[in-house]
Amino acid sequence: MKAKYIVVLLAVIVGLVAWLISSPRDSAAPADKAEAFDEKRPVAHAVETEPSIRKPRRTFTAPQTEASSDEEVEAPLTEEEKREQEEAKREREEEAIIEDFDSLTDKWMEPAKNGVTMKDIETFAAMFRKVPKDRKDECLHRALNLVPDENVMLLAGILMDKSQEPELIETVYNDVLNRSDDVKAPILQQIFKDREHPCWADTAWILDVTEEVPVEN
Repeated sequence: MKAKYIVVLLAVIVGLVAWLISSPRDSAAPADKAEAFDEKRPVAHAVETEPSIRKPRRTFTAPQTEASSDEEVEAPLTEEEKREQEEAKREREEEAIIEDFDSLTDKWMEPAKNGVTMKDIETFAAMFRKVPKDRKDECLHRALNLVPDENVMLLAGILMDKSQEPELIETVYNDVLNRSDDVKAPILQQIFKDREHPCWADTAWILDVTEEVPVEN
């Protein structure tokens, strides 16, 4: 009788163990089916398996070309700017004239080997006429200080030029009077012949005192 119960008990235990073993397989089956189904499902989007290097987007920039001088359009000058440019131009031209006259004066600082010719006198006087009015006085005084007695006839061109300002002519005249007698005598005689010369009266008086008045033929 005991043996019968033991057999039954063993059969129950075996059946229970078999059920327990088979239960995980059954529960895992749906998961396996689901995984199998998922493997057959088409992939909606491709997945990048390697990191990709995205190239920077190139932006198009129109080439900038420098406008040529012919294409550049300058803004019109104002009246003040025009005056300033004209004034600067005038000053440059005046300085150039003064430099030319001073350079010519420097050439006559030493006694001329062949003396002063009439062409030299005319050239010196013509150059002095180009000197700006407000700069004549300084240029003239420089010439009077640098030109020696041997070249004093060079100054006679300015002295005899009645188109010059009377004050300038008188300045040269006073300088000539301070020269040696043999230098100033010919110049005074020349002035005495021109009654319209600004210094004629003074010259006539000097020649009368020194009894050097030319005898009229």
